[in-house]
Amino acid sequence: MFSNYILIAWRNIVKKPLFSAINIVGLAIGLMSCILIMLFVRSESGYDAWMSESDRVVRLHTAYHTPGRPSFLTVRSAGMVMPAVRDFMANEVEVGARLFSMSTTIRKDGEGFEDNVLVGEEYFFELFDLPLAHGSIESSFAKPNDLLVTEETAIRYFGRTDVVGETLTLCCVAGRPIELAISGVLKDLPENTHFNISMLVYMDVQLFSSFDGLLNTWNSVNVYSYFKLREGVSLQQAQARLDYWINNESPYAQNAKDAAGVLNDRKVTDSVELRFMPLEDLHLHAHKHAGNLGDFSELGNDRMVFTFSFVAILILLIACVNFMNLSTARAGLRAREVAMRKVLGASRSQVAVQFLVEAICLVFIALLLALVGVEVTLPFYNYVLDKSITFDLLSSPDLFLLLAGIVLIVGLGAGSYPALVISRYMPGRVLKASESSDSGASSTLRSALVVGQFVISIGLLISTSVVYLQTQHANNMDLGYTSDNKLVLNIGAARDNRDALKSQIEAIPDVTGVSYSSEAPSQDNENNTNFTRPGFDNNEPVTALLNYYSMGYGFFDDYEVTPIAGRVFNKANRSDVFVSGNDDNWGKGSIILNRSAVTKLGFDSPESAIGAVIHSGYGNGMSELTIVGVIPDIYFRSVKFDIRPSVYLLDPNRFSVATISYSSSYSLNKDKAVREAVEQVWRDVVPLEPVNIRYLSDMLERQYQQENAQMKLLSAFAVLAIAVACLGLYGLAAFSAQRRTKEIGIRKVMGASVSDIVKLLVWQFTQPVALANIIAWPVAVWLMLSWLQQFPYRIDFWLLIPICIGSGAISVAIAWITVGGNAARVARYKPIKALRHE
Repeated sequence: MFSNYILIAWRNIVKKPLFSAINIVGLAIGLMSCILIMLFVRSESGYDAWMSESDRVVRLHTAYHTPGRPSFLTVRSAGMVMPAVRDFMANEVEVGARLFSMSTTIRKDGEGFEDNVLVGEEYFFELFDLPLAHGSIESSFAKPNDLLVTEETAIRYFGRTDVVGETLTLCCVAGRPIELAISGVLKDLPENTHFNISMLVYMDVQLFSSFDGLLNTWNSVNVYSYFKLREGVSLQQAQARLDYWINNESPYAQNAKDAAGVLNDRKVTDSVELRFMPLEDLHLHAHKHAGNLGDFSELGNDRMVFTFSFVAILILLIACVNFMNLSTARAGLRAREVAMRKVLGASRSQVAVQFLVEAICLVFIALLLALVGVEVTLPFYNYVLDKSITFDLLSSPDLFLLLAGIVLIVGLGAGSYPALVISRYMPGRVLKASESSDSGASSTLRSALVVGQFVISIGLLISTSVVYLQTQHANNMDLGYTSDNKLVLNIGAARDNRDALKSQIEAIPDVTGVSYSSEAPSQDNENNTNFTRPGFDNNEPVTALLNYYSMGYGFFDDYEVTPIAGRVFNKANRSDVFVSGNDDNWGKGSIILNRSAVTKLGFDSPESAIGAVIHSGYGNGMSELTIVGVIPDIYFRSVKFDIRPSVYLLDPNRFSVATISYSSSYSLNKDKAVREAVEQVWRDVVPLEPVNIRYLSDMLERQYQQENAQMKLLSAFAVLAIAVACLGLYGLAAFSAQRRTKEIGIRKVMGASVSDIVKLLVWQFTQPVALANIIAWPVAVWLMLSWLQQFPYRIDFWLLIPICIGSGAISVAIAWITVGGNAARVARYKPIKALRHE
């Protein structure tokens, strides 16, 4: 019996190739889109879940809240916090450890290689159960300076993985090279981990205690603090205990007490907030606590995962609507077939099963086509997302079961109408009627479904347009400086050779300027301290927590930043250079403010700030800093964040990068030639250190990589959604034109022209598309306005009006083109042929 159902299903598929192809291709596109998005969602949501007891591991994040300025958020914490919290919360916390990452030079056989080293405390492997390929946890990570490398790193340096006992030299820690013997080899970690481990070093606490702002500090946040909660302790319990410690017994609480030892009215957590986040949530949710400071690896975004999950459901829904529309349309033409089956003894249940089997067969064929599409498009998909997502049904039983469930649900849903409704037809009534038993209710249902799928398509089109315009708006905003024709060179390893390096780079043809600084644009770090404008003439002093940078001579000139008032740093003014103070003398130097800092310090205008002296704790002691210039607000970090009030000093001790500007040219090889020349100078001046050089334009573009990928994929899926909707509309138009062939013949006999008939049929499908626009516009606008709220600098609200009108015009034009072809073909039939049509 079942084989007979399959045979009849196949005959019906072959008998109507156009409708079958439209059904299968449309559903295949929907299923392919859904599978691709499911692969992405599964990859993003499964980070670190593969580690044993990962549900008990949490990380400590920090937030500083200062009235009058944006909160400072970071996924790091101060070095002294972890041991203090671990000891105070001994009943809640089983173990804790600090980690930090350092980019350093690795030397092997006289060659230098830049690499990233993760430094972790002794309890690292009690928190993270990472597998070893060679060695054991007990012996490989047992004492300070034990070094573990990953298999990939071992192959990169030695060409093999069994490298226990081999040595590598770190250059440098505390100003001296350290030779480390490899004590173990880690297996390469899965891609879905927030760690980016190349090398792991057992932390020598004594060695790193000498680093300012690292381990022995309550304020500088430069380490990652992890804890494993005890069995049965919930995150809420641990957070409540942590909040109690901060508000009552922490050093932060002690500093908040007045002279009588009483806490002020404000809770300490209103100023200093420490927050636990589960390990498995870090990849998707840590960005909420991160500010603009990164993690070990690039963070994901839960909004992006939700958005694409929603898009996957919408595209599959459009495909299912198409499938159901064409299935119900064709089912009405099979009423006589159903009646004949019943006359010959078929029961209602047998007829219903026949229709369900046919629907499931069509969905299964579409799934096979979709799987081929996934394999073909997956490399491009990975390229856009910058990921390595794999697709293997045999090793993913959960995905296999999910796809099998989709086939059954879609097949049963699409086949339910003919199975449940048409199987009820009475044979006598049907055999006396015309060839079609298509009811008005069925036609109304199809119109409603067409409206629904175009509501989704138009909504996706509007959303994609808004995302594109917002991304372009961010990419093309005036940053306040010139970023073209610039290279950024890391000079940290040059140390005493910086002057020679600079002079030789300046001698390169086409190089127009070389300037040193603590950071280049997009490398923005949070460096904050208090700056005080002393009170004069009985005025109260003004203190503000401001961000600070160190910029060398020529920096503002190279970036074409023109001061609003005063001047920029100049070699002719030796007093511009910051000189650190001591217990007996205050530090001295000149500073430049941005416009926001001028306002923050209470100056009436940029001009009134010139010459004023500002006091600060910058340096080893108190410092007197003279304002010599005011510049406009410039976007040193991504425009996704607000402008911060900032101070610019000239402190050579903080220089870490060089900006190399070169003349513009129409030569395609100019960029490459200048870069190669700079690299050669580096090899001549600093032969033992690897060169680290990048184009500034690439660094700036990297800031918007997630948004650009989101925009490209959303555009691609929106096009696919519209394509699926058009396939369905084409099928319905062909069906409608075919059913009205005799009517068209009569109209032509009565004098109707081809254009009259085309207008008639086109108008039939214009109405539901127009109604879809009316429904889609307010919904899409509301959703997009909510999405835009996350950006401090966003496109104008009024742009949504032309976007909606344009999307509506596109949808109507697509409907006309899709339907018009079918209408014109049928309208050109000779009346005699049309009247003979069966």
